[in-house]
Amino acid sequence: MKMITKIKDRLSQYFAKKAIEKHGTEIVSPLAAIQKPRSEWKVAFLTTAGIHLKEEKKFNVKAGDWSVRFIPSSSQHADLTVSHTHYNTKNAQEDVNTVFPIEALQELSRKGAIGTLAPTFIGMMGYIPRTRKLLKESVPIILKQLKEEEVDVLLLSPG
Repeated sequence: MKMITKIKDRLSQYFAKKAIEKHGTEIVSPLAAIQKPRSEWKVAFLTTAGIHLKEEKKFNVKAGDWSVRFIPSSSQHADLTVSHTHYNTKNAQEDVNTVFPIEALQELSRKGAIGTLAPTFIGMMGYIPRTRKLLKESVPIILKQLKEEEVDVLLLSPG
């Protein structure tokens, strides 16, 4: 069984590398210096903790869901839920802010510590074994949204 797991892992890494080489045309510098003062930043948030609006379809955890959920940055804790199952979600279910600090970001924006919030935050699931679908379908959707909303800073939180 260990050998099968090792083979699967190596194949996944190989295909992820090939997908990045083929589809990874977007050049993003993770340490790019922002030219605006913090009070003018437009901030978005992305989590892979399986957060989404309650009225939306749950993530398909068993299949390794690569879909993207757009969450209005004006959402409240009561609007959100967690459907990931690959981590202990007890705290996140009680207070989504533990993995998706939407209320803290709203407060920082209200107080002027940061500029505005992008209209849209992003929820995904962290278990995505089909990286080709992630790179070919999800990433372009996310980049398009961020560009359309002219986001300066994207904060990330793993799930």
